[in-house]
Amino acid sequence: MNSDPSKSDLSVEGGILECPLTIWDFDNLDIDSIPSSSEAEESCPKLITPPSSIMSVAEERDWFASNREMLREELLENGSLWLRGFALPKSIAGHRELYESLGMTPCLDPLHSSGLRKFASERDAVYEEVNKESLRGHYIGLHMESTTKRTAAYAAFVCFQKASEDVEPRGRFLIADGQEILRRLDKTLLKKLYERQVRISVSNLDLPWYTHSVLKR
Repeated sequence: MNSDPSKSDLSVEGGILECPLTIWDFDNLDIDSIPSSSEAEESCPKLITPPSSIMSVAEERDWFASNREMLREELLENGSLWLRGFALPKSIAGHRELYESLGMTPCLDPLHSSGLRKFASERDAVYEEVNKESLRGHYIGLHMESTTKRTAAYAAFVCFQKASEDVEPRGRFLIADGQEILRRLDKTLLKKLYERQVRISVSNLDLPWYTHSVLKR
């Protein structure tokens, strides 16, 4: 789990970049042009596995670097990628090598100033999940990794430690296809929300049935 001491300290050399400003681009939307939900096979998240089961960590790093454009296209098309079976991201040092191989530039978390998130390794710009005692039993519902002011263009998540088998509820990482949710909404309702300029900043409903209904695709 330790950082690679041969790597530069990102928190020192000019500091980690500020999270980019949120770009609000919602003028002149054509609600009628939004396609209806299709019965196409689900692709969010798109599963990405190693091309070989005997790849070394170095070979994985080289594979990510040589396939970064393909992975970027898959990400833009599908919304999220599930990297499964790779050894490289399973440590802090390896996670940094992963995002560097993909050409990703680290920045401060959108909630950095709130104090909700701490660094797992500040020198590697790797954050820890929300880890406050007061929120231990709180269910974190569907949300976006952004605020009204700051939004990171991309995010790379990893679980370094498997959830305990004897503690309920065990860890879950839920992903919703935002475009598919939008397609499933009634057009009349969408137009009413848009014309009334309804903007939802955060919607965190502690209702398992609601989460299931959103993620059932």
